Amino acid sequence: MNQQTAVSATEWKHMCFAGISKHSINEIDLNEEQIAGLLSMIDLSSVISSGTAIELQHLINEQGTTAWAAMYALVIANDKEALNLIANGKTRIHIPANFIRSVFGNHINWPAAILEKYDLTLGEYRPFAIPFLVHKSVTNIGALSQSLKAPDGSLEIFGVYEFLDTDPEGLLKEYAELATFIKEEREDAIQ
Repeated sequence: MNQQTAVSATEWKHMCFAGISKHSINEIDLNEEQIAGLLSMIDLSSVISSGTAIELQHLINEQGTTAWAAMYALVIANDKEALNLIANGKTRIHIPANFIRSVFGNHINWPAAILEKYDLTLGEYRPFAIPFLVHKSVTNIGALSQSLKAPDGSLEIFGVYEFLDTDPEGLLKEYAELATFIKEEREDAIQ
């Protein structure tokens, strides 16, 4: 196996678990074991991850930095060699919730006209993303065989999406399509 060199920010795919919740998104913070379990369901083990959920409108902060770029910057600033280890399938890094919460969640950087183009409403549910980074050499990212629902029905994770810097609006479009699917399939559940 060739060793990957992964110091450049362009070497990483910006992925997220997509979900909805009845509770405040700020209360969602999966621990390291829970996020590792989710990642194993999609055949990933070497990633930069956080179990912290972020509302879609908050994925880009006041400075125009995405959640993924901030996670990458934190790792490269603290342990540059870890990037190569992750790229070569040898480790995983879990970013603490306090870092994500301090940088995201208070500002909407998306233009209102873009947010208004996509219907993300689901009654009492709110959509969220749990971001993670995987090296671009990983080509087979699995899919969830079905959605994962909390026993009390307050939270559900539907799948994995990619955020592209070249098409940031594409993620909003995918979430809008998910919202439409949920409304059509669960008309009585999503009021």
